[in-house]
Amino acid sequence: MDAARFYLSFCHANRPNPTPPREGRARIQPMRRIAPFYLRLSAAALLAAVSACTQTPVQTEQNPTAAPEPEPVAVTVTRPFPEDSFHDLLVAEFAIRRQHYDLALELYLHQAGQTGDLGIIATAARLSQFVNNESAALQTTSLWLEKNPEAAEAHFIRATALARSRRPLEALQHMEAVIGSDHDSNFATLAASALAQSEIDQQQFESAIRELLERHPDNLNLKTGVALTLQYRNQEDEALSLIREVLAADPSNMHALLIETRVLQQLGRVQEAIERLQFAIDQYPYHKRLRLNLAQLLTRSDIYLAKAQYTVLHNQHPEDDAIRLALALVNREIGDYESAKALLTDLLNRSQQRDTAYYFLGRIAEQEENWSSAIDYYRQVSGGDQLIPALTRLAEVRAEQDGLPQARADLAAARLRFPDQDIQLYLVESDLLFEHRHYKEGFSLLSEALAKHPENTNVLYARSLFSERLKNVALMEQDLRQILSNDPDNATALNALGYSLAILTDRLNEARALVSKALQLRPDDPAIQDSYGWIAYRLGDLALAENYLSKAFSQSKDHEIAAHLGEVLWRLGQREQAISVWQQGLSNDPSSTIIIDTLQRLQVNLPDAKLP
Repeated sequence: MDAARFYLSFCHANRPNPTPPREGRARIQPMRRIAPFYLRLSAAALLAAVSACTQTPVQTEQNPTAAPEPEPVAVTVTRPFPEDSFHDLLVAEFAIRRQHYDLALELYLHQAGQTGDLGIIATAARLSQFVNNESAALQTTSLWLEKNPEAAEAHFIRATALARSRRPLEALQHMEAVIGSDHDSNFATLAASALAQSEIDQQQFESAIRELLERHPDNLNLKTGVALTLQYRNQEDEALSLIREVLAADPSNMHALLIETRVLQQLGRVQEAIERLQFAIDQYPYHKRLRLNLAQLLTRSDIYLAKAQYTVLHNQHPEDDAIRLALALVNREIGDYESAKALLTDLLNRSQQRDTAYYFLGRIAEQEENWSSAIDYYRQVSGGDQLIPALTRLAEVRAEQDGLPQARADLAAARLRFPDQDIQLYLVESDLLFEHRHYKEGFSLLSEALAKHPENTNVLYARSLFSERLKNVALMEQDLRQILSNDPDNATALNALGYSLAILTDRLNEARALVSKALQLRPDDPAIQDSYGWIAYRLGDLALAENYLSKAFSQSKDHEIAAHLGEVLWRLGQREQAISVWQQGLSNDPSSTIIIDTLQRLQVNLPDAKLP
């Protein structure tokens, strides 16, 4: 917005000069006859003087839910400002009153550079922090600290801006400068920023913040920051000891309490964490974050107690859509579909949550077997994180209710409607075709996708699965080798290629080498352990095969792993154990063709095995 136009939206009554204004700064010329008087006032006093340009006072809109305005700063002026500076500052103050913070910041930044006035620089810095403009905050605090290197507030704002700019190590020295001043330091913000950095950067930050704690061993904010760092770096015992020192000195420190409860969860002491939160909420019943953490924790142990906490939160914060959604999902989880639907329907009028609400209304409609409603709800999802899940469910419901061609038609239409999501939608359709064993159609579909996205790893991998089912070893290998040429350490591709070679060819030594490399990259992956065990079985090493297949099955009761382990146990003469493993696999997937094929090949009669 043009500054003069903004100004005129407030100063338009009884101009001293009735002549129609010209464009640009000429608009505010009538005010300049009184400027010399105002130029001797502080910036805060400008707001009181503004009534000279209008017959009625400016009425500020009251919005109790809006973020608080940054307080105007008294600017001590030792010389009159230039007339242009007066104009910009006056308009900036009006902009703050009307919550047009971007305009106010633009004007304050300009005048901070023009005047070099410490008060204006400080106001610009505070406003930069208020609107989360890190670049402006760094610019203004640099000016501020040039004029007053000891200014604790400037150091605090600069440290915060550096942390938000992912420069937490640089921020430490500035936050240290705040210690001992009238301003509270906040090392937890810096620690949280560091945790998003690389492992090397995290180690450097941990070392630096520990050194700070040695210099300031009694600073509670610094202890909190160190404890947070230790918690995220899985040094729970030391983190718990340190954060409890903070709570011993400051029992009302809710941030420290939340860190303590998270550490307790990591240590597996969940009930203790719940009890700590319940005790704190008894003392601070309106503390939103405490109750929210308790509700989230209870969803893992007692969904009904979680509902009680979310209900209290919803009553305390009826306009919070995230809480409304959480309560709806808890109601859905316990089977109270009517309450869930009522809450989700309320969210349909709130644009930020509309897509999520439509998606979960669709899920509830599915659970109620109201297929037409489910389809209608899924079709209403038009974006956000739920778009692909909604279109996936839509396709699956349509395939079941109306046939696969209709489901495919919906997905083709969705690719035209959402071109940015076409890769994901190709993959959704290919999954549907794979599930229905339409391998040729799936192969053709993914070939079409690769014509548009020839290097896409996910599409290449998906097509290799269809090639495997079609026993097209050459093309399967071509697609997986292309992935590995771009990413030699792609454990998924290494495992897929090795396993496929083992079941489709006699290249067992080559297969073992590929899967062995994948196993080195991901030693605890049950799918890779299964591949390695099955290759060992094909090479005749039954003991090694049992070892790896048992490890895999202990982590995942996947029907394919069950088929492999059962066959190895059967060959080893452990017939009862083999039958038990096959039965567990069929309980998870009653129509498992690989288990059924294994039973037929070994001529085993298993009552629970049914042909698809």
